[in-house]
Amino acid sequence: MNRKKITVKKKKVIIGLSGGIDSAASASLLKSEGYEVIGVTFNFLSSEQTITAAKKVAENLQIEHHVLEAQNQFRKNVILPFIDAYKNGETPNPCMLCNQTMKFPLLCDFAKINDQAAIATGHYAEVKKKDDNYELWASPNARKDQSYFLYHLNQEVLKKLIFPLNAFESKDQVRGMIKKLLPELSKGAESQGICFIPKKGHQLFLKQAIFGSQPAETGIFVDSSGKILGRHKGIQNFTLGQTRGLGLLSNTKWAVVGLEPQTNTVVLDDEQVLFKDRIFVDQLFVHPHVDLTKQEFSFKTCRWGHIYRGQIERLPGNQAIVHSQQSVRAPAPGQALVFYQGRRVLGGGIIKHFEFR
Repeated sequence: MNRKKITVKKKKVIIGLSGGIDSAASASLLKSEGYEVIGVTFNFLSSEQTITAAKKVAENLQIEHHVLEAQNQFRKNVILPFIDAYKNGETPNPCMLCNQTMKFPLLCDFAKINDQAAIATGHYAEVKKKDDNYELWASPNARKDQSYFLYHLNQEVLKKLIFPLNAFESKDQVRGMIKKLLPELSKGAESQGICFIPKKGHQLFLKQAIFGSQPAETGIFVDSSGKILGRHKGIQNFTLGQTRGLGLLSNTKWAVVGLEPQTNTVVLDDEQVLFKDRIFVDQLFVHPHVDLTKQEFSFKTCRWGHIYRGQIERLPGNQAIVHSQQSVRAPAPGQALVFYQGRRVLGGGIIKHFEFR
């Protein structure tokens, strides 16, 4: 009796392939688990080095690979808002903005035209399903956790999303795995800083972006009473909370406590002025089945920042005031404030300027 051979179709997964250690290890692990892995490299910056590295990973893994051209979108959605935020005296987070407006939307779009495939990245975080709800959790590997940058992921994304690196307890294990496949890649340094700004070129990038070939507009330092303390070479060189590199000759230990872009003024005062127990957030995003007004939560105002506990006061629209049980040093407008319950991510919002009376 002849029996018809049954072919089991592998589940497709689209992975963002940067050519780095984490995405390469993620793709390798997914392939070993039986997925049909398709690598996608986003060409945000016309970087031949990135594309070549990603192609080499794909060739070694013997997986399908695509390059998606998105330079114009990246400039519009990430670079220009980054520059505008500095013009407004904020400290933006371009990696988070890239995740929100570029990486995950593009992955999801590519997955839709590939049999509604799953999607994956080399981030350190975790997705858990509870009943019909998908929850984002911080990685068990606290030293590498990147959930802070992903709080905004909605149900449409989370239900498709795989984070393979939760199988590893340390970055050394990741390097050990990829060493067998791509020995030279395992020795590479981790990417640091902002991808579109040359190393140690932050201030020069902003100067050129804001002023072009013209000299930067100089401004003044004032104290909280308005007394002029000196001059500076442009507000783009400063961030809230900064205490070093002010370029001000003074025996007083000053800290940047305010930025006034309209007049190019940097306000200095004692560091204690920076500590706040109320923080105004906008663009509030809360995951399903979460009522922040009825449960305890902790929060962070930067990835490596201290963990605080607090309560929330909802305001009209997607706004709120977070009341912290402990004063927070320099919550910077433009950065995210992310809510947690243990490792579970509850949501987050963007810190904004607000004068409390």
